[in-house]
Amino acid sequence: MNKLQISFNQPIKLMEKPRITAMMAVPCLLLTNCLYSNLKKSYPSGTFMQMPYQVLGRLRLLVLKNLAKTFLFITLSFFLALYSSAQIVQKQILSIGDTVPESLWITNHTIYNDGKIINHNLKAYRGKLLILDFWSKWCGPCIRSLPELDSIGKMFRDKVQVVLVTKNTNQLLSSFLKSNNYAKGVKLPFIINDSVLNSHFPHRSISHQIFIDSKGIVRAITGINGATIKNIQAIVNGNPIDFPLKDDFAPPSNRDKE
Repeated sequence: MNKLQISFNQPIKLMEKPRITAMMAVPCLLLTNCLYSNLKKSYPSGTFMQMPYQVLGRLRLLVLKNLAKTFLFITLSFFLALYSSAQIVQKQILSIGDTVPESLWITNHTIYNDGKIINHNLKAYRGKLLILDFWSKWCGPCIRSLPELDSIGKMFRDKVQVVLVTKNTNQLLSSFLKSNNYAKGVKLPFIINDSVLNSHFPHRSISHQIFIDSKGIVRAITGINGATIKNIQAIVNGNPIDFPLKDDFAPPSNRDKE
């Protein structure tokens, strides 16, 4: 479960007791109201039933006040929960220049690596240039780039780590890797069934490549032409980015062409 889900559920949990109170208060109010009305009709003022009639009247008023407070609390909690979740979504999206939060480094992912499935986080790749390549088995250009990405991983072994990120399941991926000529022999780690990284780096098109430098700062976001030996060497050396960047959410007229 990611941070958004946890943070959003906390206000909901706070609402559980008030909701139970409201559920109990409504039938009590209906019963009290019924008794109050019957006593009012059946026994005129001055009879021996006047006292229970007055007690029920006060009890009815007390239940009404508490019920109103409970519903007010529930309403406020609901809108606070919506506001909190919206704020968290905003903070969750990472752009160029942002520092990757600690929570993302330590979040576990399901990783397919050399035929094995493991739960692992990205912390082991800190200190290197980390390239997250978002792809899918239906993306032709993504598939054709797999051998090159694998070669880059081997060439810059100590300084660069390429991680392939997909929403595909283990079954789809393992079948694809066995049957596709471009994918055969690729030893890079694949994060599968992903939702966490996709929420931090939303996009409309793939391939979508994120470059996170050795200090944990997002240096570049590009398409399929970003991860070249020349570009990677420039980032490793600390040089300025001079290749086209990608912004799927910018107005069409402002988007950089790749």
